Amino acid sequence: MERDPTTTIHAEDLQAGSSYNIPKLTQQVFGKLRAADEIIDEGHFIGKALGEGMNGYRPIVELMNANFGIYGMAELSSAGNTYATTGGQFHMPMTIIGAGGTAPNQALGAEHSQPFHAYVMGIPGLKICTAASPDAAYGLTKSMIRDNGPGILFLPVKMMKEVRGSVQLDHCLPLNQAAVLHRASDAAVQAGTAVTVLTYLHGVKEAQNAIATLKASRPEIDVDLIELRALKPLDLASIRQSLARTHKAVILDESTLTGGVGASISALVHESCYYELDAPVRRLCMDDAPVPYASTMEEAVVKRASDLVAACIDLVDRRF
Repeated sequence: MERDPTTTIHAEDLQAGSSYNIPKLTQQVFGKLRAADEIIDEGHFIGKALGEGMNGYRPIVELMNANFGIYGMAELSSAGNTYATTGGQFHMPMTIIGAGGTAPNQALGAEHSQPFHAYVMGIPGLKICTAASPDAAYGLTKSMIRDNGPGILFLPVKMMKEVRGSVQLDHCLPLNQAAVLHRASDAAVQAGTAVTVLTYLHGVKEAQNAIATLKASRPEIDVDLIELRALKPLDLASIRQSLARTHKAVILDESTLTGGVGASISALVHESCYYELDAPVRRLCMDDAPVPYASTMEEAVVKRASDLVAACIDLVDRRF
């Protein structure tokens, strides 16, 4: 906002820093016109941002909970379609940042645990990114604000207050690339016991826990862990490069069996990387059911590290 005076920000309880201090002190520094403290009506202030984006500004919208962006679906659709139908000639910069996803033991109930990132996947012209670490969140946010099209950055709601880290100032990350967080050993690749794991948001932490479990229980199994920082456009090149090594894939997904992000990724992998696969892609996703509040019930709906460990072992042992 210091760099570009056309940048604005909208958020609920903005003057107090909202829930996660993302817009902290913006109103105190830039005033109420550029930093608007909004009422609890997501459609209203996403609509305001849409109008600003159409008229030469670069609006940022911070959602306390990304799932309630559902009340701004018409506005998000308008932003994406406006940009796409003109082939990018009509600039439509608008950055939506929100904490979302569904973590194990989230205990937020059904409405706060919806897979909103899956709901918006079909909107043309809309970039959809995720970040599971401070450096990824910072770099993607910088790039998304400077991009001339609309985008949504999803952050992991249950990790917002527990994960800390340093960032490289003014470092921008590409909006179309995945990140390889862990690479399977050459020994595992040569032995045919390496598996590609594709995940995002809370799935990154769950996958890291799964790798540690596999190292202790089945040390011959190793993982290429790919964080899907770009859900749309999907970085198929990085996925294909990994599958050329492992020939097996598991998707740990925070959306539903039907119409989910994992469903789209699985279809694209089968269509584009079919001859690299030694087994069908294993998809670990949420059931087509509301996410329960009670953790004991939630275990039946939301997949986690233990499910990923079992899936990797099944693929290596050829149980599919």
